[in-house]
Amino acid sequence: MTILDVCDNGDVLSAMRILNILISIIRIVVPIILIVSLMISYAGAVKNSDSDALNKANKALVPKVVAAILVFMIPIFVNMLADAVDTDKDGYLSCLANATTDKIDAAYRHVAEKSLDLARQSLKKADYQVAKSNINRISNESDKAELLKELEDIKEYIDLREQIYKLAKRYNKDDYKKLRKEIESISDPEVKERLLKELEDNVKQVASIGGFVLDPNDELYRGLKRLGPDGTTLESVLNKNGSNSSILASQIRDAVESAGVGTREAPVVAALTLMETLANYGYYVSYFWGGKWNKVGVNPNWGAYQSPIYCEGQWAHPNPAYCKATYIYSGFDCSGFVNWAIAQGFQDDNAGKQKTGAGGGALATGGVANCDTGDTLVSSNHIVLVVEPQDSEGRYLIAESTGGALGTRLSYIYYGDSVYSCSKVRYSN
Repeated sequence: MTILDVCDNGDVLSAMRILNILISIIRIVVPIILIVSLMISYAGAVKNSDSDALNKANKALVPKVVAAILVFMIPIFVNMLADAVDTDKDGYLSCLANATTDKIDAAYRHVAEKSLDLARQSLKKADYQVAKSNINRISNESDKAELLKELEDIKEYIDLREQIYKLAKRYNKDDYKKLRKEIESISDPEVKERLLKELEDNVKQVASIGGFVLDPNDELYRGLKRLGPDGTTLESVLNKNGSNSSILASQIRDAVESAGVGTREAPVVAALTLMETLANYGYYVSYFWGGKWNKVGVNPNWGAYQSPIYCEGQWAHPNPAYCKATYIYSGFDCSGFVNWAIAQGFQDDNAGKQKTGAGGGALATGGVANCDTGDTLVSSNHIVLVVEPQDSEGRYLIAESTGGALGTRLSYIYYGDSVYSCSKVRYSN
């Protein structure tokens, strides 16, 4: 630590001020003691007519007067020495000679401003606490109030930053939207840009899938109606809720672009955007035997009545009568749903047919999933999209379109299910 650093320290200056007070007391009290001592000596000598005592008092007069003058002159000597030694007039001796209340407060403010800048740069709670402690040492109430106001503004940013990391650990879509809105309202462009970047870096990967309700048993997915039986189509449901198929297609595209076109998260967010949007309106897309839509975008006529032409012939449904009675409303069959989701994920028509089948195998090895998000699980008569592997539960969370009038839904397939095998999809990540 340099001498200048020492003299910028409010605690050091406070100690110097105490020393100055002691010196001031000494320069007053010591001369008084010397003078009183001389007066007592002279008074005794005169009273007793003692010539020897008077001579002693006379001899002590000059040394005691000189001593009193020297003691009284200590601050002047200190200043002179400071002027001789400290060319910048800001060294240790100058601080000793000038350790005033104002300078002490200025030193505390200087330290407080430095710690305030550090808290602003780091946006860490620990640095906020240090800055607050330093500011509270300032005695000037006006200065203190000014810096505390700045610090509380920084505290708002620190709280937002902490929310980002809490959200990264436990994601909630509504909390994400609310937090992003709060950050976007920040007036300081530098802080806003920084927090938005931290939000994206730490939450985007989680949000790419975690922005949706992923529990198949969640209330959102209960009591849903399939498009079709009550005369509803995708377009009519969307129109009733102030939207349309073009807007939904745009929302799916935005979700895919947010996750990253061609990434394994992309087809999953496409599927979940469709499923959750309809679930919020009380519907799901019907299962339709032979139902394909391998284009980028959505079919506004999902749910429309269709002549069950795919129930026999080359499609060879095992129970044509059941097929004709049940699968009559336009929608997806299992492969149609998976291929549609992959087409959205790559933003490329028929991408599902081009990108699937990149290798397969068992569902898991040693309790760890072999398939990842965006891959497919395949049996002899069914295919599903992996939303996420859940190793701790020994299962895959899947999205599928399945028969029996169930349609699009979330479900589980366990690692020990020997009926299914893992089939990879070629993604960029």
